Amino acid sequence: MAGQPRDIRIAVEGGRDSFYDGGPSRRVQTRGGIRPSWGSMNQPVTEIQGFGYNRRWILFAAVSVLFGLSMFYRSAIAVLTTDLMRDVPMDMGALGLVSASFFYTYALFQIPGGLLLDRFSPAKVMAAFYLSALAGVILFSIADSPGVMVMGRLLMGAGMACGFIGALKIISLQFPPDRFATLSGVVMSVGNMGIVVATTPLVLWAQALGWRATFLLVGLFHLAVTLAFVFAFRDRRGGGRDVQVPADADWRAQIGGLRLVMRDRQAWLISWSAFIRYGILAAVQGLWAGPYLMDVMGLSPVAAGNLLFLLTLGVVIGNPVSGFLSDRVFRKRKGIMVTALAGLSLTLAGLAYVPIGAPLWLLAALFAAFGVFAGTGSIPYAHLKELTPPNRSATALTALNFFAIVGAGVFTQGLGHLMKALYPASMLSREAFVAMFVVCAAVMAVGAFLYALTRESASGIGAGGKSGNQFHHKGANK
Repeated sequence: MAGQPRDIRIAVEGGRDSFYDGGPSRRVQTRGGIRPSWGSMNQPVTEIQGFGYNRRWILFAAVSVLFGLSMFYRSAIAVLTTDLMRDVPMDMGALGLVSASFFYTYALFQIPGGLLLDRFSPAKVMAAFYLSALAGVILFSIADSPGVMVMGRLLMGAGMACGFIGALKIISLQFPPDRFATLSGVVMSVGNMGIVVATTPLVLWAQALGWRATFLLVGLFHLAVTLAFVFAFRDRRGGGRDVQVPADADWRAQIGGLRLVMRDRQAWLISWSAFIRYGILAAVQGLWAGPYLMDVMGLSPVAAGNLLFLLTLGVVIGNPVSGFLSDRVFRKRKGIMVTALAGLSLTLAGLAYVPIGAPLWLLAALFAAFGVFAGTGSIPYAHLKELTPPNRSATALTALNFFAIVGAGVFTQGLGHLMKALYPASMLSREAFVAMFVVCAAVMAVGAFLYALTRESASGIGAGGKSGNQFHHKGANK
């Protein structure tokens, strides 16, 4: 190491005794004085030194907006149904396939995306994925048949598959560990703003410009943000910032890491809880709340839209607030999540027994509470990151994200089958929705029980700024 600058030598030598995600709040002596040093999911401390403060926040903004675009693409079909079926002849079955194809590849590429992020430079991996999604947006916008639309949606889903996990990777590379849940909560809130944009604003743009031109303009914005991400991930000399992969790292080791994740009890408990939490949230927010409010409760489309906006607003606000409380105030993950899941269960039970003709403020309070309790989605990722060794943390987080996405599909479709099986002649009756909400409340209570069985990681983020990753401590694998 004789040829290295003195500050780099000190940083490397000071980090030899601790190799784990998040790293301790070490202080590194440099020519400019003493500064804190942070680790990453699997990156040595030298990789993040010298990264400009402004570039770091540009990078964070870029990955947040790109995740918002992912949520926009996920939700955009619903409000464009009439336009799509008018311009591209198809039946409801084909339209359903066009909508669902995004989720198929999004889920399919979760695990491969995590393996790639753990092995190669996040900048290169994420840029390649984002550009694939852009190709899908362009293909979708010029499609003249359902088959071409499906191909475009498949590319979109595959291309955005590592967007959220990649964002978590970037946060842990560039920010100290006690900001992880807060910043990942901000990312999730920006993502939910993508869902908001895919409602009334998208309808207005499509009416003014046409849906094809609208998607092309969104694609242009997608390209601009991707370029901002790529350039923000460059050092001051303009060179790429690649992750240094250990010489013995190979695909066999990566697959072995995936097998270890699949054997981890904590990963299973947190992932199944995410399957339940996000699955029910996506089903209610993305589909079943609309007919419940309009067909059962008798609200106008505008009033129903306002309540759905209130739910989404609760999620948008809840994510950064719950992350801040978890990171800085309570310094706990497990307790906040168990409380939130129990609150969701009670809220769903309340929705089951709201009488027809109930005052609007009661429905508004329940939908707002549902959104706030659901706005804790960043905490399981922070929790699992702290309980997972660094060389497979991205893989573990990707597996968690995979469970959540699969849960969305299972509950969205499964709740419809449930109501049809119980009430085949009156699927949209109050009785059918009472049964749906009761089942959801019971399943959410199971999710709270599963999360209560997890191990708390608060000892790793307590006073003194120590990292939350407990694999640094002796006996953590026991």
